[in-house]
Amino acid sequence: MSPASRRLPVVSVVTAHGRQELDWRDDERLFDLLNRYGVPWSAVSIYVVPRSGGEAVIQPCLDRVLSGFGEAGEILLYFNRNVNPFIFALRQFKTIPSSGPGQEAVEYLYQKLDNASSSTEVYLKKLSPEECREIISERVAEMVRTTIPKGAHVVIGVSGGGDSNALLHGFSQLRDHPVTLHPLIIKGIPDWDKGVPRARALCESYGLSLFIIEEPQVNELLGLADSRLSLIDRFEREFEGDDFEFLGTLLIRLALSARARKIGTPFICTGLNLEDLLSENLFRVSSGLAPAAVPARQIGDLTLLFPLWLCPKRILDGCFPKFSLENYEARYPCYSLGRNLYYSLIYAIQSQFPGFTEQLARGFSELSLANPVTYTFDEQLGFHVERFVPFPLRQRFLRMLSRTNLA
Repeated sequence: MSPASRRLPVVSVVTAHGRQELDWRDDERLFDLLNRYGVPWSAVSIYVVPRSGGEAVIQPCLDRVLSGFGEAGEILLYFNRNVNPFIFALRQFKTIPSSGPGQEAVEYLYQKLDNASSSTEVYLKKLSPEECREIISERVAEMVRTTIPKGAHVVIGVSGGGDSNALLHGFSQLRDHPVTLHPLIIKGIPDWDKGVPRARALCESYGLSLFIIEEPQVNELLGLADSRLSLIDRFEREFEGDDFEFLGTLLIRLALSARARKIGTPFICTGLNLEDLLSENLFRVSSGLAPAAVPARQIGDLTLLFPLWLCPKRILDGCFPKFSLENYEARYPCYSLGRNLYYSLIYAIQSQFPGFTEQLARGFSELSLANPVTYTFDEQLGFHVERFVPFPLRQRFLRMLSRTNLA
């Protein structure tokens, strides 16, 4: 494009590596332009050069429409560090076809980094269900072989969704390192109850017997004083605006623990995946807490296992797409700002920097080994906790259970 034909203002990102001109659109704000090119707004300082000439002047103008910069000849976006902001750009990638043409279920981005040449290559891999199952089986096998002894009994939580199916499939492929699985599902919440028929059919397909914990037994796990109110109504009464998933996670752990002690095994297992565990540990680190242990977490006399800790949800969905779809359609909305924030952060990192989330997960795991979290049994609450629960929160929790005698 010749200088005479360039649209004004000319918008350029200025770095120590040179300049890159950005092609803007009518009615596009500067903020929108930066988003489209993947340039973080917080990383640039904006200087406007008058069309009539003169010195560049810093301006706060992210919200201005570019076609309205009639007085500007140039808008210079100075990158705040001497790095190349476009080196990890995903605009160009090489597509790698699936080994099963016509059977593709999902796709996943991978990025190869070459530090010597300061270059990156991006690959979009098409994946068939069979390829997805192979990936998940390899990662489950790696975790199990290094964490669980041969012949061990494992109580495993299932939901009837795609992750449960992929997890059970991964265990079923452990020919050289067999373990005995005891699948379990809990009831009492409408969304959970819908998964029971799928979970039963799923377990039968693997030759496993599903143990179902009915709502009265779920109430007993928490020590509910009565059952006139549903568990979810009790939770929303005391923790309005919070996500029931927080209590649900505790319930699953208590149910798995009770069943494991009944069977006489120290191993319990859930299907939390890469994004789940990263969101948890990102929250913990940003709150000043050490990362919680993955892929194996010692809680009292039991070991909580996470075989899917390096498995992205996208690839898990590709293993058995039909099961995943049914699970999605049965979900309820989450309104917790914290839960929304940390998942959004992890997905943003995963999408912009393919492969980094796996590296981050391994880093959190190493830190958790170096700084182990100790869990102690809280006699009043009836389960293991990491640290003392503040009195106001403890009071609300016990009130939810109608156990108000705090003496």
